[in-house]
Amino acid sequence: MSDDFKRALDAALTDMGSLPATGAVTLLTSPSKEEVAYFTERLRGETAEHKRSLFETMVSLAEGSFELDFTDLYWPFLHDPDAEVRRHAIEGLWEDERADLVPEMLAFLASDPAVPVRAAAALSLGRLLWLVECDELPMRFGGLIEAALRQAFDNLSEDIEVRRRALEAIAYVNEDWVRAMIDRAYQHDDERMRVSAVFAMGRNADQFWTETVLSELENEAAAIRFEAARAAGEMQLRRSVSTLIRMVEDPDAEVQQMALWALGQVGGRRARAALERFAESEDEAVSEAASEALEEIEFSDFQFDLMAVEGAEESLGEFYLGEDEEADDGDDVDDDEDEDWSDDALGLN
Repeated sequence: MSDDFKRALDAALTDMGSLPATGAVTLLTSPSKEEVAYFTERLRGETAEHKRSLFETMVSLAEGSFELDFTDLYWPFLHDPDAEVRRHAIEGLWEDERADLVPEMLAFLASDPAVPVRAAAALSLGRLLWLVECDELPMRFGGLIEAALRQAFDNLSEDIEVRRRALEAIAYVNEDWVRAMIDRAYQHDDERMRVSAVFAMGRNADQFWTETVLSELENEAAAIRFEAARAAGEMQLRRSVSTLIRMVEDPDAEVQQMALWALGQVGGRRARAALERFAESEDEAVSEAASEALEEIEFSDFQFDLMAVEGAEESLGEFYLGEDEEADDGDDVDDDEDEDWSDDALGLN
């Protein structure tokens, strides 16, 4: 075992008055079996607060850098006595594709005493269900996961946080009963459930939800506007472009960021023109988000060109014709060479 790993862990655990030093934590990445064993034994003697702090930092750093991999360090703490440590461990395994994770998450969802742990397990099961849909995990897990998530959502005695996360997780499934679940959530009295319903509409990506998503872009609640913008991007709703451009001036900064992301997902010449202008904004957050969205459009265009080279011109042409036909109001169909790309026309003034 590397002495560097021991020194890094010592440094990470030295000052627990605040979050551990990120520099030391990064050195814990991709541990060997011996290092995992040392880490596990060392943390068994630490307080719950110390473990929470360290795991929170690990999860946060890994989310920001694909090069960091702490996966093997989380597994030994899935059944830690502290609920927050268990939750962080579940969240840290977000990219783990091992089949062994399925029964673990099913058990957490069914019986863990802590609401945050059950909610985290529900979200994890959504990712695992997606892997089943992509043939990355055995098909036999699909029915088990669907049944567990459906049961959690239908259980009216379950905490609403768990129920709403179960809905978000199962929204990948394109079935009538999932649509009915989303509709039930959308009619719920609790705004948190309605927020999750709009999120689920985007993840479900069924054109059935188009008008609802477009209308919720104007909702008074920032959380719903945020999720509606996300849904518009995931569904690539061309008719949302004008509203998304206006939403970049939303009083809520998170809504602004999501609107920019959604413009990058929807794409098209009008969205591109608006993003190019936003990329020149004096607001650093807006400029950076717009630049990232433009990169997404460039990547999508590259994929389109690559597929065309491979002989997919006819099928792709039909697909995009259908997409433009979906924009029946005509405002955001951007195939007109003579269209006005001024700031006034784009709604930037």
